[in-house]
Amino acid sequence: MKNKDYKEAPEGEEGVPEGAAAVSGDDEMLEALPVEESPDNIPAGVPSVEQELKQELAKLNDRYLRLAADFDNFRKRQVKERQDLIAYSNESLVLDMLPVLDNLERALAAVGGASDAADGHAGVIKGVELTSRMFHQILARNGVERINAVGQKFDPHRHDAIAHVESDEAEPETVVEEAQAGYLLNARVIRPAKVKVAKSPSPAPQEEVKAKEDTDA
Repeated sequence: MKNKDYKEAPEGEEGVPEGAAAVSGDDEMLEALPVEESPDNIPAGVPSVEQELKQELAKLNDRYLRLAADFDNFRKRQVKERQDLIAYSNESLVLDMLPVLDNLERALAAVGGASDAADGHAGVIKGVELTSRMFHQILARNGVERINAVGQKFDPHRHDAIAHVESDEAEPETVVEEAQAGYLLNARVIRPAKVKVAKSPSPAPQEEVKAKEDTDA
């Protein structure tokens, strides 16, 4: 007698245990999932994710340092420009005032001083001297300084040579005369001094002949 619940497997098919089909399907799904790459699976020469992140971090850090340096240089330039603006804001005014001071000094040089003037003019000359002195004091309080020229070695940054003068007493390229005073504003030249510069005297005619004879000999 056969059990009613028992069903024979169709011909050509072997009996498959219950749940075997499900297990086979799970294996197929697992095989379809991507395999997570490990350091052993990464091809040679291809950087890992960690290396890429380190390289990107290094690039960002370098960019940050460059930006910080650029900003610091910009800040320094701004400070310098602001300081220069304050220090030299009166330059144009000073340059307009200097010719007035030049005329006062020329007037005093023309009369030779109050002691040599007639009694009637002594008071006027003293007034001009006082005005010139006050002028210099006001300029000095505002950072203006006269350039020392006579007796100094010629400096093209501070002196403007208008002539060369033969001199036995002064060394060549030494300032021997000042035609117009030069001035500094906070240590910067705003007007160079117009000067005459010494040069070696030309040899006398006899000395030239002698030198030529010595050369020919």
